[in-house]
Amino acid sequence: METRKAVNAALDTDEKFMTIDGVLFSVIAHRTFDDFGVTLESFKVMNFAGDIRVLHSDDDALTFWEN
Repeated sequence: METRKAVNAALDTDEKFMTIDGVLFSVIAHRTFDDFGVTLESFKVMNFAGDIRVLHSDDDALTFWEN
């Protein structure tokens, strides 16, 4: 069973950048899956040190989580 870990993140209005715990990340991939009125979004992001993370949202990018 996978567990969700809530992440303190905010997506910029242009959806090219995301701030995670006060650190600026660049969105390098964005995927959306919509099925029966439920949307799952995945964001692959990278900070300027080269660290890559994958975050997910199921509420139109209002809150984020990762596995």
